Amino acid sequence: MEPRSIEQPLILLVDDDIRTARLLAHLLEDDGFRVELATDGALAIARLARTPVPDILVTDFRMPHADGIAVARFARSLRPDLPLFVVTGYPELVARLGRGFAPEAVVHTKPVDYTALSAELRSSVEAVSSGAARARPTSPAPAPA
Repeated sequence: MEPRSIEQPLILLVDDDIRTARLLAHLLEDDGFRVELATDGALAIARLARTPVPDILVTDFRMPHADGIAVARFARSLRPDLPLFVVTGYPELVARLGRGFAPEAVVHTKPVDYTALSAELRSSVEAVSSGAARARPTSPAPAPA
């Protein structure tokens, strides 16, 4: 697996509303994230099947070909600790359908409070990165000659 960078985490942003998605992508890029955009669930799943696996998944819920929960389940099958964010106009439906994610998906209701979303994205990447650093085995000291 490739080392992850805290400076420029990679976000896969999935939303079928292209204008909204592009605006959000520009805002995230201005805040130091790298963003790849998928405009439906099938394209998101295809992107997730390639490396590198993104550091964060931000997905809409209702989309053509596969909904956000299906995309999130596929992403977590590849990387169980992947931070998941669902941006939706249907938060109660997402809460019901998204049960069982551990760690839990973070749900943001549209219209999105960008300041809160950006702060939570950064916190989640830092938490996963610091956890990965703690879990990384240290090299044993060389044996004396």
